[in-house]
Amino acid sequence: METLYLVVQILSLLGLLCGVLMFWSTRKPPAKEGNQPLPALSIIIPARNEALRLPPLLKSLQQQSWKSFEIIVVDDGSSDHTAEVALSYGAKVLNSKKVGGMSPGKSNACAYGAQSAKGEWLLFLDADVQLADEDSLERMMNSFSKQEGKGILSIQPYHRIVKCYENLSVIFNIIVLTGMNVFTVWKGKFATAGSFGPCILCDKASYISTGGHEAAEESIMDDFALSDVFLAKDLPVTNYAGKGIINMRMYEEGPKQLLEGWTKNLATASQSTHRFVMMLIQLWIFGVIMAVSATILAFLTESSVALLCGIIVYLLYGGHVYFLARRAGNFHLMMFLFYPFFVLFFTAVFLYSLYRTHVLHSVMWKGRKIKV
Repeated sequence: METLYLVVQILSLLGLLCGVLMFWSTRKPPAKEGNQPLPALSIIIPARNEALRLPPLLKSLQQQSWKSFEIIVVDDGSSDHTAEVALSYGAKVLNSKKVGGMSPGKSNACAYGAQSAKGEWLLFLDADVQLADEDSLERMMNSFSKQEGKGILSIQPYHRIVKCYENLSVIFNIIVLTGMNVFTVWKGKFATAGSFGPCILCDKASYISTGGHEAAEESIMDDFALSDVFLAKDLPVTNYAGKGIINMRMYEEGPKQLLEGWTKNLATASQSTHRFVMMLIQLWIFGVIMAVSATILAFLTESSVALLCGIIVYLLYGGHVYFLARRAGNFHLMMFLFYPFFVLFFTAVFLYSLYRTHVLHSVMWKGRKIKV
């Protein structure tokens, strides 16, 4: 029993080390430097039944210190008051239903919006995001200008938690950042897995030359497909974490939408993560199982020293999970003690996503059955 306990403890600590290496740091767009001129910007927001989510985003855009931009909301077949809400905030509204032969979906909505854009640069934003500060937009633009205004700059928004069930997204958010390959201790050693769909900034010339979202029309992960066509043209794709810059509230309709959303994306996105990074992620999750097992075995050994060590490792892992969680969103402190439950939920949804993707070849999203 003592030998087994020792092995389990070593494995749990190995998993913890993998967690440190896989998510070493977050990169954020650098602060504004100087007053260099910036080109006109077109902000394109694909929206399907987003009447409730649009106001915070549009209001945050109105509050930006830099204002040389137009806002285009593409109403993708909404049955609510999405168009009316967008118009009330001064946005230009395009109705996808009025486009002959245009298929529904985010990629097509983005492509349609880009066709009408007047700006030299394009910023694609999901309707559920919100700029965190009045200089957020200018900071993004300045950062993009440092890569010569070419390619893609994408930011994963900081997850803003409101209702308790939304904490179920914690491990998913950690893996979304980690799985992009660029936040490890090795930084730029691994090529990026893709881009972050909620916030993508690119130049219009590159967008047109690559085919843009039209090239990603058949992909369920339009953000990954978009970055692929940019990289194929040797255009840079840079990813950042969005804490203090851009926020997001996900799946506020309820647990059902949360399950559908993560099921839709998880298995497909994981295929783009570098094998070594994926191994670190798997060992980190395996370490959680070992940390729990070590604590259970400590009770069975009836050794006070073993029990103390088991509790320390369990809490150490919990502290690390909470530390990573706060990098991704304002997740609740309960992560610290109950993290095994959230890891178990993540694992179950991941397996379900694999089943939907590779067996049924379809997923559900917002009332639509999407072929994979």
